[in-house]
Amino acid sequence: MNIQKLYNYIVKRNILILKKAGKKIDERIFIAILLVIAIMPAILKLLLGFTTRTTLILTFVYLGSVLSIPSLLHESKIERFERNIPKALYVMILSLESGRSVIDAINEVINSGIREVDVIFSKVIVLMTERKLSFEDAMLIVSNSIDSRIFRQLGRLIIENRKYGGELATTLKTLAKTLEDLQNLKAQLLSITANGLAVGLIILCGVIPATAGLIGGYLSILSQLTPSMPPISHDQIARAVEVIQLGTGIFGLLFSIPLFGIKLNRMVITCAFCMTFGITAFYGTLYLSGVLFS
Repeated sequence: MNIQKLYNYIVKRNILILKKAGKKIDERIFIAILLVIAIMPAILKLLLGFTTRTTLILTFVYLGSVLSIPSLLHESKIERFERNIPKALYVMILSLESGRSVIDAINEVINSGIREVDVIFSKVIVLMTERKLSFEDAMLIVSNSIDSRIFRQLGRLIIENRKYGGELATTLKTLAKTLEDLQNLKAQLLSITANGLAVGLIILCGVIPATAGLIGGYLSILSQLTPSMPPISHDQIARAVEVIQLGTGIFGLLFSIPLFGIKLNRMVITCAFCMTFGITAFYGTLYLSGVLFS
């Protein structure tokens, strides 16, 4: 029973999230991807001489990254949807100001082809035409089915306006301007933060591991030229990789917080990226310096 629950949580749940994100994948393919990712660190251990600790950490981080991708894709879809809401609101405002109804305004958004938003509004129209639901019920069902607080608030706003009356176009205009300002502010803050963090990413996950690899390659060649100097062993290289892995992994976890907030899926993915970047920079420079100095 516990195995079935684990299977449902790991496999079926992620396949369902992928379906919400617009990606269809078979259970067997998803399981095959997980198996390949789980085996990959063991193959790298045989090829590069990783320690058991390095291999286990890589295995858990890579598996965690694969399991985080479905939720990340779903969040990205919701973010694209919310970015397009102000455009849809302006279309609705123009339609309402010309004297047309809310339903006509929604149809205008659908006909305008505003990505993501047109699909959601189409669901409202489908529920009204095929299921014969009222506009309020259809809007409430669709808004509650979407993982977007902004759209849920928009749905309630439209429903309350139809119920109690009011100048909907003016209200939507204020909402659209507010959302637009928030998006612009967020983009500016993200740009400034990303520029500073990119420098840290290059230095901590690229330059420092590459420098360590360069020194390791130089010492390895020097030990061959100087008999009295002990050679660099594979164990020493493996321990250096451990240090690089832990350092870049911790940086990757912290790197995503200023950009995206405390979101575990993004933290795990950036951790995996930074680890891979650091280890690749170390080994790449190590072997390249060995060729250059020999």
